[in-house]
Amino acid sequence: MRIVSRNKLACLVVLGGILTVFATGFGGDKEPYKLPDKPKETAVSTFSEYMNASMSRDYDKMLSLSDDYRFKTEQARLNFLKAQGTPIDYRIVSVDDSNPSKIVVSSITKYEDMELPPIKHILAFEEGKYQLQMRNVVINMIPSSPDYRTVEYEPEKVDHILEDNFK
Repeated sequence: MRIVSRNKLACLVVLGGILTVFATGFGGDKEPYKLPDKPKETAVSTFSEYMNASMSRDYDKMLSLSDDYRFKTEQARLNFLKAQGTPIDYRIVSVDDSNPSKIVVSSITKYEDMELPPIKHILAFEEGKYQLQMRNVVINMIPSSPDYRTVEYEPEKVDHILEDNFK
């Protein structure tokens, strides 16, 4: 039998502790969240619930079904939602479920005075449920523009100007 040096033993203990943390998902006694049996259907259902809440202006439901990194406070986020136009209809044109943890739903949203081009919405599986990930989207709606109806997605960041306008 061989005696292990203290440094090697300490290294093994630290490595064992790190592996234990990774194996338990950083939650100690918490079990990691399991994806639903039908991720695509669940994510689409969450998206549809959000859109129906948006059409009926059910702000509490909209807040509970989405996650918005752009705002530091819920009040600013709520004020922003209230300032938005009310969609009158939507239709899902495609669903990319190649990554069940981040399903992308593309939809066309119709307002009273316009119909938007397809926009990709990310539904991320977080804390046991899908959440619509809100983000800044820029849509060129100038008919005479050569890139009319093009959609650009801004990088994820807290938007301090947006936050200040909706306090």
